[in-house]
Amino acid sequence: MLVTAIVPQKKDENRQNIFIDGVFAFALVKQDVLYFKLKEGCEISQQTYDFIQDNLIYIKAQDTALYYLGYKMRTEAEVRKKLEEKEFSEDVIEKVMAFLAKYNYCNDKEYAVKFVKERLRLHPKGVYGLKMELRQKGIAEQWIAQALEETEIDETTDALMWIRKKTRGQDIETLDEKQKRKVYAFLQRKGYRWQTIAEAFAIAKEGEE
Repeated sequence: MLVTAIVPQKKDENRQNIFIDGVFAFALVKQDVLYFKLKEGCEISQQTYDFIQDNLIYIKAQDTALYYLGYKMRTEAEVRKKLEEKEFSEDVIEKVMAFLAKYNYCNDKEYAVKFVKERLRLHPKGVYGLKMELRQKGIAEQWIAQALEETEIDETTDALMWIRKKTRGQDIETLDEKQKRKVYAFLQRKGYRWQTIAEAFAIAKEGEE
């Protein structure tokens, strides 16, 4: 195996990207590059390569992932993105993701369920809005569907809450068309269906009569 390039990282010049046989292999701090005597145009033994991957790169990637997960739950896609940003190789990332899955540190199924419940508790959205958020976070459709199925969602009641909040208790009958369209548009952006919004408006009106 031949070290074909050693390039300083853009975000951290103390770390250098090592390319072997023309392919990115790993990143090391300058001290380690000197310690392992890595130089462009020089050979690197399989033993040295394996040692670096297993004892330096993988452990650092694992620590990076665990530290990132320490703040709050993350999706698999979010963890992958973080590791990619740190310029770990695909092989190392796959190994770290397997470790996280094995010990349940990163579980998209659980994430989806908790996310939906927390969102409905703090800042309700319609089913469509919830689906879009989870998709943007990289959650697979099967986990999204299961999370929504396992969670009790009353879209009409939530939409009614938003109506009352956005109108500040004002009688629905006194709203002009512009005000109504504004509330309708807000609820649509929240992911509520047109029929659900209409039902919520009807309930709000009935409650005033």
